[in-house]
Amino acid sequence: MTLILRPYRPDEFERACEIREIDSADRRERFRQRFENSSTWHDHYLHLAIENDGELIGDFQLRKCDKTRPEGAWEMGIEIAADSRGKGVGTQALRIGAVHAFGMGCHRLEGSTEEGNLAMRKAFDKAGWKFEGIQRALFLENDIPRDYYSYAITKFD
Repeated sequence: MTLILRPYRPDEFERACEIREIDSADRRERFRQRFENSSTWHDHYLHLAIENDGELIGDFQLRKCDKTRPEGAWEMGIEIAADSRGKGVGTQALRIGAVHAFGMGCHRLEGSTEEGNLAMRKAFDKAGWKFEGIQRALFLENDIPRDYYSYAITKFD
């Protein structure tokens, strides 16, 4: 398996929405703006396709907000296609994503995952990210609080 991060191609919008599980018109339209600006910063987001052997299998996001975060301290997110999970893709995506972000001027990269996502928590550990704590009730889903486990890696690690 050799993953690469690359800009999205225009014909990949539907597959990207499927991977990200975007099902509402409003969410699709918000994502379309970022998708069309893939590989460049748009509204504090930068999206890249995760490709394996010529196939789009995931979405990699970098997020930076200069108004609320120190310069060079970014967040990231990844979404992996359901049929590609459990194969080490998350671990490798975390590794190459960190290298990519550090090459763009990031010195600290943060990520988090829902408490129950044991596979992603293991991927963070395997990729060398450090567990930093639990973000209690970070998201609400149907008024049910969801705790998230927070991880980070720095270019100094």
